Amino acid sequence: MPKPQPLQLPADVWRSLRHEWLWVYRSPVPQCGVWSAEIPVPAGVFFVEQGEGRIQADGTETLVPRGHAFFSSPRLRRHWFAPGTRLLSVGLRSQWPDGTSLFRDALNFAAPAPALHKATQQLFTHIYGTRKAVTYRQAIAPSTHSPASWATQEAAFSAWFAVWMQTLQQLGVQPATPARTSRRRVDQLIAWLQALPPSQTSPGLPPGFPIGLRRAEQLLQHHLGIGLRTFMERRRLDVAREHIIADQSSLKEIAFTLGFRHASHFTAWFRRHTGVSPSTYRTTGIEQAA
Repeated sequence: MPKPQPLQLPADVWRSLRHEWLWVYRSPVPQCGVWSAEIPVPAGVFFVEQGEGRIQADGTETLVPRGHAFFSSPRLRRHWFAPGTRLLSVGLRSQWPDGTSLFRDALNFAAPAPALHKATQQLFTHIYGTRKAVTYRQAIAPSTHSPASWATQEAAFSAWFAVWMQTLQQLGVQPATPARTSRRRVDQLIAWLQALPPSQTSPGLPPGFPIGLRRAEQLLQHHLGIGLRTFMERRRLDVAREHIIADQSSLKEIAFTLGFRHASHFTAWFRRHTGVSPSTYRTTGIEQAA
């Protein structure tokens, strides 16, 4: 069966994509032989250079053997890695102006990708020079750049991104197109809600939004199967997960950021939704990030 033709859009549309490079790292997996908690991941890819892994996402479990890549969709997942597993990983966000992910639902699969593996090795070397290993925590640590070094790093990531797109095209994976009118309104609403402070739990509408709160509720129910308040609660939980794993702040500070007056209330709320305390989630999440 012939592969579909690549998506063709005007250059101005492609230029509207917003990119955020999150990390490139290469290291042994710190904790192996156990399943991780359910953690949020961005779009990206990791290569199993040694060992093997298993990914649970979208209701399915995927084996990622040595020499294969796993292409991640931006959502929650759990993972397990065999002892001695070593990964090479890149994380990124790539979104249309309305907040829609470039590859919203097309990823979460494993495949060999030798050209992309080579490009990722080159990216790692470009960013870190002669270093042989960089952990996830080291890769996401804040850093400073001169204008020239920042531009050089952006160019390196852009060159890698071109190979990533070519690889997905060869695998028959098409990016998500900018949304149509009804979906566009939902995506605009979601982008607005996502941009609100995480401490805000009552829903609202963007200024000048062409429909009222009741109709917005109906649209969200139709497209996502949940209402506004449930969306806000899930969003706060997603933000909590991200802060606990990637933020250096204390759990008390995170609780305050999320709108909880007392850390104990935050702990009880988080445990009710996830089954574990924030401190346990932080320990397992950092040790098993991939």
